[in-house]
Amino acid sequence: MKILKFGGTSIGSAAGLGRCAGIIDLELPAGGLVVVSALGGCTETLLQAVAASARGDFAGAAGVQAALERRHWGLAEELGISRELRSSWQPLFQCLADLLKGMALVGEASPRSRDAAMAVGETLAAHLLAALLRHRGRAAAFRDALEVMRTDDRHGRARPDRPGLLGACGPWKEALDRGALWVTQGFLGTAPNGAVTTLGRGGSDTSATLLGEALGADEVQIWTDVDGILSADPSLVPQARPIPVMSLREAAALSAFGGKVLHADSLAPVSRSGFRLVLANTLQQAGGRTEIRAQAPRRAPGEITSVAYKEGVCCLRLPPAPEPDLFERLFQAATRLQEAGAALYGLLATPDGGLLVARAETASAEAVLLELAASGLALERGLAVVALVGEGLQEAPGRALGLLAPLDGEPIAAILAGDTGVSLAFLIPENRLGELVPRLHQHCVEKEHAHGH
Repeated sequence: MKILKFGGTSIGSAAGLGRCAGIIDLELPAGGLVVVSALGGCTETLLQAVAASARGDFAGAAGVQAALERRHWGLAEELGISRELRSSWQPLFQCLADLLKGMALVGEASPRSRDAAMAVGETLAAHLLAALLRHRGRAAAFRDALEVMRTDDRHGRARPDRPGLLGACGPWKEALDRGALWVTQGFLGTAPNGAVTTLGRGGSDTSATLLGEALGADEVQIWTDVDGILSADPSLVPQARPIPVMSLREAAALSAFGGKVLHADSLAPVSRSGFRLVLANTLQQAGGRTEIRAQAPRRAPGEITSVAYKEGVCCLRLPPAPEPDLFERLFQAATRLQEAGAALYGLLATPDGGLLVARAETASAEAVLLELAASGLALERGLAVVALVGEGLQEAPGRALGLLAPLDGEPIAAILAGDTGVSLAFLIPENRLGELVPRLHQHCVEKEHAHGH
């Protein structure tokens, strides 16, 4: 069984939807499951409408909704399927209008009502693709993800309830094993009280891999608008190329260190159930694709597959403390930052003092950072974390530091080794990224390949 997931940019136009339908014909000739995001830009539009309603501006919210409706009906007209969509879409638009009106009346958007409004985007897109597939002669049906995707009640960043999901997926598995072709929504779930939840960042990819695990899929394909996973960010390294096969550990390290890959949450189901995870490009189906395998591919000793980086990183330093609570203080600071939504890249306590490397991903994490700085931790900003990632580091741990030769003379603030043994990361001033990332790519990735490793 295969599951295909299409992102918002892939289904954002009539041509894009046509391409996706063609891929489904090719990849799922005997049925399977398709997971979709909202049309590209639709989630932002819905958030604008919710924000207007929360200010009490229902007229403004209604104007935003009208534009959203025009876009969807325009696409349906272009594809010749608007009549078929009337019965499924009109109740959704009505539901959105009612939600926005309710928010405007009380002058606020509760997390629960915001999630209910967000859900409309994915649901419209899933009905649209199912109708297009039927129009092209496939026996496709919309199936609501809310039937099976059980979560907790943390609106906006719900966590999946895996036993609940597994238990609910029985009827889906039977139907799909018999050859059904279904289109469902990514990103959405159901709280224990029946309310709609959303899974947060990377949620649609996570939906696809969680369903892959629960349904016992052999393969999950994530279709976006890039050639799989590249060896570096092409905006800094134009000669970056797709990595055909990579290990789950490499993918997880890349995700953590800012590679434009999948969110870490979407990789966890792969490690638990071992299905193939493929990333491919809707715009170039014959182009580069990346297969992520639970079992590591063979790598030459010291071989690096990619160079990743994350900007906007800062460093909190604790002065050397005679008392033994240095690590305790650092650990508490790290916990507070993580709970506020920061990404942590390193935690180090030495006789010379302590070091905490983090990136504030949210406004509340930024507030915690400022609070920690006010409490006596030295805060240094303007840093970036750069990581060399590759299973080859496992084969030759001693060679790892030799890879840093291009950084000779550079002001490195810290070296952070990953616990998986497949990444070597370090802190540099942000303004050095443009020069150092291409240099590292040339030295560690291109040169190694030129030598035939």
